[in-house]
Amino acid sequence: MLSLSTMAIALGCFIMAVNVPALFAPAFFRKMALGFSRNVPAAWILTAIDILWVGWIIHHASLGRFEPLKPLVYVGVPVSFFAMVFFMDELLAPRALGGLLLLLANPVLNAARWLDTEWRLVMVVIAYAWAIVGITLVLNPFRLRQAAEWGTKTDLRCIIGGSVRFLVGACILFLGLKVY
Repeated sequence: MLSLSTMAIALGCFIMAVNVPALFAPAFFRKMALGFSRNVPAAWILTAIDILWVGWIIHHASLGRFEPLKPLVYVGVPVSFFAMVFFMDELLAPRALGGLLLLLANPVLNAARWLDTEWRLVMVVIAYAWAIVGITLVLNPFRLRQAAEWGTKTDLRCIIGGSVRFLVGACILFLGLKVY
């Protein structure tokens, strides 16, 4: 299991890296943000990550009387992947992102559970926010496009939003390096 420090460092670096284009190339960031909802490679990659993660969870869980069904995971994972990418391809990228956010919340909460500092609550709040956003994206994937349209309407809005997100990422990185 990863420590909360490692997760915070990775999250902070990721947030900062993703938002650099918003600061210096808002038109490019706008194009990428608005195109994400229908981006097929991103949808396939995120769906594969989600399905593999769920398959790993099922394979390593104690299933009680359903334990003899565990070998079906090896068949169920690829079948589920191909069923999703071919039959649920409409706005699959936001749905898969939502699923990933739901999956990511659990290890963050597990790592933060026993940490002896009140600053752990920052990551706990982030994990619960991920769960809420994840549920929203799975059920209403069009909300991501609406948020992207609003957040990237003008270059100034792009730069301000990117700056705020970059600073949040820097704060999370600082927490991971110095506090956790």
